[in-house]
Amino acid sequence: MEQWRGYPVRCEEVPVGGRTYALLVPADSEALLSDPRVEARFARDEYLPYWALLWPGALLLADMVAEWDRPPPGSEPPTVLELGCGVGLVGLVALDRGCRVVLSDYDEDALAFAQENARRNGLPVPATRHVDWRQTYPDLCVDRILAADVLYEARNLAPVAEFIRRHLRSDGFALLSDANRSTADPFAQVAAERGLSVTVTPVERPAAAGGTPIRSRVYHVRRQ
Repeated sequence: MEQWRGYPVRCEEVPVGGRTYALLVPADSEALLSDPRVEARFARDEYLPYWALLWPGALLLADMVAEWDRPPPGSEPPTVLELGCGVGLVGLVALDRGCRVVLSDYDEDALAFAQENARRNGLPVPATRHVDWRQTYPDLCVDRILAADVLYEARNLAPVAEFIRRHLRSDGFALLSDANRSTADPFAQVAAERGLSVTVTPVERPAAAGGTPIRSRVYHVRRQ
């Protein structure tokens, strides 16, 4: 089996917007839990390698991004930050639509996999940045923020909303997908308390052969 950065890996083909993206992913994400590197980090801050999974919300958010208009010739492309990029699918689709993309994650392995996936799909190699959404980065201000399945714990809601408020340009927007988790239900109210306006759209991806549809919701966030 192919190895990359010390992990057994496989290639997963993902159709989005009329194109199939070939993603390099860890062959067994559950096996990472016994990886000494992961065990050491869990002991420090209860870190888990969520980046190694291609989450359903990433598929649905990628579908939405695939419908974006390309920037007109000669215009400045929008700057897009993918927050918690994992293996990078959503950011790759934004790159494909002509955006200037910064892939961010808390895990350096995620950033390496995401960049490698851009290369393997013939896309410009995007900028990457280690980002902790609990922190503020004065030099980071973007037109759009994308995040898939980051609202999986109630403790994430306020930091993610605050991160958007501090790093999104006044005329920009953020899109956050969530697999209808009860933990994320209060997010619209949490965001409103921080001066953000939120609308919620239910989304669905048709079932693949022999599978079931993927259902989720997307939070559309703007600054008031």
